[in-house]
Amino acid sequence: IDVGMRVVRGLDWKWGNQDDGEGHVGTVVEIGRQDSTTTPDKTVLVQWDSGTRTNYRTGSEGAYDLLLYDNAQIGVRHSIVICDSCKTHGIMGMRWKCKVCFGYDLCTQCYMNKKHNLSHPFERYETAHSQPVSLTPRQNLPRIILKGIFPGAKVVRGPDWDWGNQDGGESKVGTVVDIRGWDTESGRSVAWVTWPNGTTYVYTMGHEGKVDLKYESDGQGGFYYKDHLPKLGEHAELQRQESADGHSFQQGDKVKCLLEVDILRQMQEGYGGWDFKVAEVNTFGVGELVRVLEEMETVKRLQAGHGEWTDSMIPVLGQVGKVTKVYADGDLRVAFGGQTWTFNPACLAAQPAEVDASLVRAENPINPGSNDQQGGASPVLSKAPLLLIE
Repeated sequence: IDVGMRVVRGLDWKWGNQDDGEGHVGTVVEIGRQDSTTTPDKTVLVQWDSGTRTNYRTGSEGAYDLLLYDNAQIGVRHSIVICDSCKTHGIMGMRWKCKVCFGYDLCTQCYMNKKHNLSHPFERYETAHSQPVSLTPRQNLPRIILKGIFPGAKVVRGPDWDWGNQDGGESKVGTVVDIRGWDTESGRSVAWVTWPNGTTYVYTMGHEGKVDLKYESDGQGGFYYKDHLPKLGEHAELQRQESADGHSFQQGDKVKCLLEVDILRQMQEGYGGWDFKVAEVNTFGVGELVRVLEEMETVKRLQAGHGEWTDSMIPVLGQVGKVTKVYADGDLRVAFGGQTWTFNPACLAAQPAEVDASLVRAENPINPGSNDQQGGASPVLSKAPLLLIE
């Protein structure tokens, strides 16, 4: 679970129309912790597109109030997978793979819009590292209309609004004209809104867990098969690899943890237990200074599937930047003056903190906040979440 995920009511829902009715979507904005008095462990805080903000169970009391509709907003990407219907390269969000037709994949939007043969069963992959979950054919399954902040919705300022009178004034109502991703960081995570004064601006709807808007009247965002969405908090098993080449780990091997925090926590039961310090292990932490490798061809190669490469990045080769975000897959968002780029950590080297901080002042055009994480150490890890690094 991560802030920014888009959710709908689930099978254990018993909260009336807090979500404004079945089919309406919300955003996870806070994840429960054992030491929290407001958002307990195995719960999340959801900001519904309608404006309501409430806690829900994600395993607490053995109940799951929510279903995960989309995780593209947190940067989940299947880098080498193409949607065989809309031809999108690098499916963002969940991947849907046909079990009948070899090598046939769909993105969430195409799967929910009845693309491909409805009598064919599919497998669902929550992330690029998840074990597939087998699903029944979509034929004759009911679909629910997805509603919320989508094109056509009428919107006003929401809980994270920080844009002054950009809308023309607090009472002004804008119209959503598009939902897009933010750079290569996240998908379907920002809304383009046109205000009565004719201006059009971009606002967060899940990007970095922020929600700038709420609706006065909702828009329709397609459909979904309720029976085929995963319960939020109940994870598909991770693909189990002893190592990249099938050999067991040896003392001294370098390994990379492939898991999100809550999945790792579940898998640690019986393998040394859980300590919150385990979740803090990162090659680099938010706020640390890093230097980009100077060799362009090396950086190009390492960037494949990790934010990718553009020639606009040439000026930052060999330069010092500041880490502003650490993604679930280990990639880093790094700021260089007024620009930010997503990097594979293998492209970066640690830089002493005494470097002039003015060289790496972060300026995020969407929101200056980020998830702060610090380094730490793990006692004992199950082999399942680790991948051997040659």
